[in-house]
Amino acid sequence: MTSHTLHFERRLSASVDLCYRQAVPVLRIQHPACDATISQFGAHLLSFSPRDAAPLIWMSGNAVYDAKTPLRGGIPVCFPWFGQTGSPSHGFARRVMWDIQHIEEDAQGVTIQLSLLPSAKTRALWPHDFEAIMTFRLTHTLDVALTVKNTDSLPFKIGGALHSYLSVADSEQATVAGVGSHYLDNFSHGQRKPASGTVTFEEPVDRIYTDSASSLTLTDTAGYRRIVVNNQGETSAVVWNPGQAASVQMSDMDDDGYLHFVCIEAAIEQPSIQLAPGESHTLTTCIHDEKHGELLF
Repeated sequence: MTSHTLHFERRLSASVDLCYRQAVPVLRIQHPACDATISQFGAHLLSFSPRDAAPLIWMSGNAVYDAKTPLRGGIPVCFPWFGQTGSPSHGFARRVMWDIQHIEEDAQGVTIQLSLLPSAKTRALWPHDFEAIMTFRLTHTLDVALTVKNTDSLPFKIGGALHSYLSVADSEQATVAGVGSHYLDNFSHGQRKPASGTVTFEEPVDRIYTDSASSLTLTDTAGYRRIVVNNQGETSAVVWNPGQAASVQMSDMDDDGYLHFVCIEAAIEQPSIQLAPGESHTLTTCIHDEKHGELLF
């Protein structure tokens, strides 16, 4: 048995089982429309495959399932901040256990909601009352939404991201279109640089595109497909691939992991969304495989 073996615990609905992968509770979805897995630790989508299609999401073979370490790959939830704008990096949401709130299924697919409320751990890092809901709508497409409600008596500001690792056959042959005309380069201390409207990955990429389109297209040339990403509620799109040297240095990433994913993140890169008491904000990413086969090219 490997660390990726799922151990069945109990059935939650016709298409959803509660399982464990080491210390992490995982929802396994097996529906006529798709297969998927979601970790309750971090409300983290681990995998998603439309029926009879290649996986849309990449997950590291070296991810650590100890219910303490943020998981590498999938769709990590960054909240209530993104990157180094707070500590720990990317916030606490991906480091805590979420509760199952709702499971519903129909002929088209499965909808799962996980919820997070304040705790002593979250208040020590961010002293606010809130309700966060992660909604996963799993059909032949993947729709993921983070909704945050201010349940405090005072306003607060949030940032965050849905940090999607998209599966590709070879990142060095992949391109992303729709990113806009300029970006902030995290390899140059956030320096603003012009962009051509597309990104390639022969070299490491860590960029924040602040004028990107809401719809971006990842062309996976080696995999003969295009993946379309539609984002809403974001202020930017973050595009990331660490390259070979950094990939080797990451203990929770396969040495060649960088070749098999491209990150396109729906992001609020600064804590710029202000919520008054009772107000909510939703950050959404919708991902689908546009078409299969050589007819694309």
